[in-house]
Amino acid sequence: MLVTHPRAAAGLAMGGSAILLWSLSSACIYYVGRQLGVWQFLTLTAAIAGLVQLAVYLAMGRRLRRLLLPPTRLWLAIGLGFVLYEFLYTGALVASTTPTQTMGASLMNYLWPTLTVVFSAWWVAGERLHGRLALSMLLSLVGLLLVNGRALARPESGVSALPYVLGGLAAVCWAAYCALTSRWRAWAQDYAASPVGFLLVSLVAAAVCALQNTWMPMDGRAWAGVLFTALGPWAAGYLLWELALHRAPGTMLGLLASATPVLSTLCLMLLFVLVGTGEAPGSTSGEGYLVPLLASLLIAASVALGRTPARSKD
Repeated sequence: MLVTHPRAAAGLAMGGSAILLWSLSSACIYYVGRQLGVWQFLTLTAAIAGLVQLAVYLAMGRRLRRLLLPPTRLWLAIGLGFVLYEFLYTGALVASTTPTQTMGASLMNYLWPTLTVVFSAWWVAGERLHGRLALSMLLSLVGLLLVNGRALARPESGVSALPYVLGGLAAVCWAAYCALTSRWRAWAQDYAASPVGFLLVSLVAAAVCALQNTWMPMDGRAWAGVLFTALGPWAAGYLLWELALHRAPGTMLGLLASATPVLSTLCLMLLFVLVGTGEAPGSTSGEGYLVPLLASLLIAASVALGRTPARSKD
C-alpha cells in the first residue's frame, strides 16, 4: 500500500526515525547502565528525557495540567508502560553477564508486539485473534529458544535466568500498555503519557538511590552516554512515535517496527566489537553472533506476520 497523503507520509517518516532511535536504546542501556547501576542511570536519564519532552509538548501548545495530571485510568497504563517497563528492561540488560545473554534478554522484550495482539483481542472492541497469530507466536518462541535455550538448558554454566525473566516481564508490561491505550484511544490520544511516565521513573529511582546511599562518580563518557540516551532513544524516540501514531496508519507503523529486533541486535553486536566485553577469547566471535542474529530475524518475521492486516473477503 502506497502512502500518498502528506500527513501519513510525515507520520511514517517520524515512525521510522523513532524505530532507528529505539534500536540504539539497548546498547545505550547496557553500556551506560553497567557503569552507573540501574537506579542512578534511570534517575538521570529518565529525568532529562521527561523534562525535555515536557518542554517540547508545552512549546507545541499542550497544557501543563494535561501533561502532568492525566485521567485516573491512564495512570494504570503509565505505570505499566513506563515505570515498570523501564525498570524491568533496564534491569534485564544490566543484569546480563555475557553478550549472548544480553542479546537474548533484549530479544525477550520483543515478544511485546505479538502479546499486544493477544491483549487487544481481549480488551479492545472489534479486535480479534487471527490464524496467523499462532504462527507468529511460534516464530517468536523458536527465535527465543534458539538464542537462549542452550544457556538455560545447562544449569552448570552458571548463567542466571533473571535477565530473561525481566525481559519477558518487560514485554508483558509494554504489550499491556499498548493494548490499554488502544482500548482508550478515543480520549487517551489527547494526553501524552511519556513525560509524566519518565518523571515518575526518575523519582522512584532517585528514592532507591537515596535509600541505598549509592551514587557513582561520573566522567565525561558517562555523562555523554546519559545525555545521548535521554535525548535520543527516550525523549526523541517516544515523542516521534506518539506523533506518528496520530498521522500514519497503525498497521504500517507496526510493520515498520518489525525491523527493531534486528536493528537492536546489530547495535549490541557493534557495541561488543567496539568496546569489548572482557570475556574469554572467541565468546564474541562472528560465529557467536550468528545465532542471535538469526533469532532476531525470526522474531522480526513474527512481528511482521502478527501485524499484517487480514485480507478482505470482498
